[in-house]
Amino acid sequence: MSKKEKRIYERNPDSGVIRSRKPGDYGNERIEYLKSEIAAGGHHDGYVMEGLKKEKEYLQDKMNAMHYDIQGRVRREVLDELWGANKVNHNGKWYVQLSQVVNIIGDYNELYENESK
Repeated sequence: MSKKEKRIYERNPDSGVIRSRKPGDYGNERIEYLKSEIAAGGHHDGYVMEGLKKEKEYLQDKMNAMHYDIQGRVRREVLDELWGANKVNHNGKWYVQLSQVVNIIGDYNELYENESK
């Protein structure tokens, strides 16, 4: 059986924040949240949830920027390869063989296998 470490719990009467610490350890306090507060999405001071929301928005924006950057690079590379493929001029329009397009982009099975990894 494992024993839980003994901790002292103190509530700030002004803010309602609960802090815990080991007996005699005054420098390493941590904020404690009740399970019901976490489930409801609100904590004592409100700053934690607001900070988490801002962090989530920041990371989402950063991830979207990376996604669009990668998407743009892939699009440029594919267009460069298509432009370099053997083309045929028919009635003033340029055509590329479908087999070359498949070789450049990759066949469906290959794309599907890479996406599922």
